[in-house]
Amino acid sequence: MDYLQLSLELLLMLATAIIGYVFHKLKKRDEQRDKEDAERNNAIEIREEAINQALRALCRDRILQGYRYYKRNSGISTNDLETMTKLYNAYHGLGGNGTVTTVYDKICELPIKEGD
Repeated sequence: MDYLQLSLELLLMLATAIIGYVFHKLKKRDEQRDKEDAERNNAIEIREEAINQALRALCRDRILQGYRYYKRNSGISTNDLETMTKLYNAYHGLGGNGTVTTVYDKICELPIKEGD
């Protein structure tokens, strides 16, 4: 075996080792990025769920308060009824249950009072 062939074989082994090392580092970097992305996505999902729950609770509270107010005043204006309908639809869009439906139905049964 001559010196040139030996040198080429050593160079080929060295290149293979370097390429393997680079691919290993790239794979580790990709795995780390995937892990960070998963953690970031999880944190976003947790935050979004907390916001969803807060908005749902606010809609529920506003509908219940509205019902008490409009019942005490023996009626509701069409504008306020429209607002209650939007809140009710948002509440259900956010995953609200049927408990508020009973209250919303009672709101809809109130007499319409214009001029308030």
